[in-house]
Amino acid sequence: MLGTQAAAAGPEWLQYVAAFAPLSTLAAAVIAGWIAWRTLAQRREADRRDQWWQRTQWAIDLAMERDFSRAVVGLITLRHLADSDLCTAEDYEMLDKIGGAKIDALTLSEESAGRPTGAPAPTQPAPAEQGIPGKVPPGHRSVRGDLVPVDLESRGERVFAASPEMAKALAAADRLVSFTAARHHGPGGAGPAAGRPSGSR
Repeated sequence: MLGTQAAAAGPEWLQYVAAFAPLSTLAAAVIAGWIAWRTLAQRREADRRDQWWQRTQWAIDLAMERDFSRAVVGLITLRHLADSDLCTAEDYEMLDKIGGAKIDALTLSEESAGRPTGAPAPTQPAPAEQGIPGKVPPGHRSVRGDLVPVDLESRGERVFAASPEMAKALAAADRLVSFTAARHHGPGGAGPAAGRPSGSR
């Protein structure tokens, strides 16, 4: 009697297994498909990130050029690349420092323009040192009339460029710094008003 019941129960159990087998196969296929899709998506994201970084390296090299026209192209490209969803918080910080370094390099070269960085353009020539005609006293330098004023919003100050090309490079670097600071620190994150000392990097 028990043997007959066991024999009868055996095929019924197998029927349940057979009924659920397609469902388990489907679930396994769905899981395998999701894993494959996830792996492909990660690979594509890594490829996009690698391409973004290659373009960024190219633009950084251009931005650091002494040639103002090439530097402007590099700085504008960096500003464009900073607007990508691939740009991370660390990238914003790096681009901010690169823009700041370019501003520093250009404003330090104001020595060639004959005026301290940020000094207003005087309307009168600097006075000669008493007893030495033509010599400029300490704190003054000879002033050229072809200097171009540039307002650096990221630092809240005005500097003077020795040429229009240099002014364009300064403005492009300033836009990069302002944009990356706003992205990295949020709106109002750029400039001295947000707690960043003027000129600090």
